[in-house]
Amino acid sequence: MAELVEIIGITHSPNFPGMITEPNPEPAIIQAAQDYEAMRKRMTSLHPDVLVVIASDHLNQFFMDNMPAFLIGKAPKAEGPFPHEVRTFGIAPYSAEVEVDVAKNMLHLAPRMGVDFSFSDEFRIDHAFTVPLNFIRPEMDLPIVPIFTNVMAPPVPPAQRFFEVGKAIRRMIDELPSSKRVGVLSSGHLAIEIGGPKEGRSSSDPEFDRRMMNLVGRGDVKNVIKEATWEKMMASGNVTPGFLNFVLLMGLANGEAPTVSGVRFPKSKGSVPYMAWDI
Repeated sequence: MAELVEIIGITHSPNFPGMITEPNPEPAIIQAAQDYEAMRKRMTSLHPDVLVVIASDHLNQFFMDNMPAFLIGKAPKAEGPFPHEVRTFGIAPYSAEVEVDVAKNMLHLAPRMGVDFSFSDEFRIDHAFTVPLNFIRPEMDLPIVPIFTNVMAPPVPPAQRFFEVGKAIRRMIDELPSSKRVGVLSSGHLAIEIGGPKEGRSSSDPEFDRRMMNLVGRGDVKNVIKEATWEKMMASGNVTPGFLNFVLLMGLANGEAPTVSGVRFPKSKGSVPYMAWDI
């Protein structure tokens, strides 16, 4: 049986890496960079053999006319981001082997766990994967299993379903026919607005961010699911449903409170959350 060794959730903001390298970054950015370095060291210290990476495509390859709710990538290699993301944000590229056997085993275990995963042998990973991977495993030396979630194209699965899928992924990892040490890395965000009147703020809804991170930090699954409705998230910012990937992590952690969690509030470009569960 495989062993789950760590669960980490961080942002995938394409702006954040550049903000760190700017001359004289503000204190909140320095603190966030230190938080993420601590997350990297945490994962490294547990010596995973493979990373299951859970994130969302930003309408780069899946669109409104063809959007799987949950998809496992099982091509031999995962590379990204997309060229226009590199041009726009200067994001560092990332390339990793895919642990195809683990991906296929999870795919075959999934129906028994109540999840009908889609799958793909042809995909590219966008910044939702490459940004967190560059923070947590910049060496590019570990194989990954990419899992794509739909947080962009309605109807988006509700928070309860994200939580249930997280619990199911935990059971899949437990039943993998191998002795691999598995780390889980997911990316999402808190309240954020793109192209709307609240864009450019530190957070489009700081109260939402504080409330939800407080609930996550306490392991309060019931109220996280109650608060993370499509309507409430969209009222906080038009792409806030990316928060659902953190709800999935709560399921993966069987509803336990994270070992560490927190959020920083830079003056612009969105809040910077982090969370980790020691298993």
